[in-house]
Amino acid sequence: LCHTGVVYARTLGQRTSTFIVSGKLWRNSLIMQDLETGSLWSHVTGQALHGTAAGRRLEVIPSVQTTWKAWVGKHPETKVLKKDRSITSSVYEGYFEDPDRIGMFRARWLMEKMPGKALVHGVTRGPHALAAADTTLENLVTATLGEHTVVLWRGADGGVRAFLAEVDGVTLELELAPSGAVKDRGTGSTWDLIRGVGLSGALAGRELEELPVTTAYWFAWSAFYPNTSVMD
Repeated sequence: LCHTGVVYARTLGQRTSTFIVSGKLWRNSLIMQDLETGSLWSHVTGQALHGTAAGRRLEVIPSVQTTWKAWVGKHPETKVLKKDRSITSSVYEGYFEDPDRIGMFRARWLMEKMPGKALVHGVTRGPHALAAADTTLENLVTATLGEHTVVLWRGADGGVRAFLAEVDGVTLELELAPSGAVKDRGTGSTWDLIRGVGLSGALAGRELEELPVTTAYWFAWSAFYPNTSVMD
């Protein structure tokens, strides 16, 4: 089974859908099913694979894996999904801990790039995909994604976020200053890369487009996105 972190909107047109685990797998990945149409959906790509909704795609909502302390400090009104008290462990614990167990079925993936169970943070835009290895992602890095420049940022809370490094079609040269601030070399503006907002300088108040980040095992990401670029 693949290990992914991703959030989707449940609204399709005028209807709010209810999703459950279908019990089926595709490319060693769990498949969701909506109760309204019975359609089957990939939880990696958000696309309907079978049923009346086939071909449709769910909207990805940017999310971040972080600590509860860091999250609730910035979002004190957060609602928490209550966990069943009878659940005390994961049936997949042994699978997660074994680096040699790559899914349940034989799968094609880019094994020459990195170990299958390596965690990566994946970003897509149109037909282009990019994966950054978790072990090498520190602070701020920039990369090319298709015709665009993107910046990936691991904050002090451990969460990884990604943004288009562009304002009004102009590419920013973001860098980490000795003071720890994130600055644009061209304008001298400083940025908050948790919110993607300019803090000072000529671009104060401007916002960067946030790109959803999917955290997944490398074997799963590369199986779904075989043309992915790699930052390792």
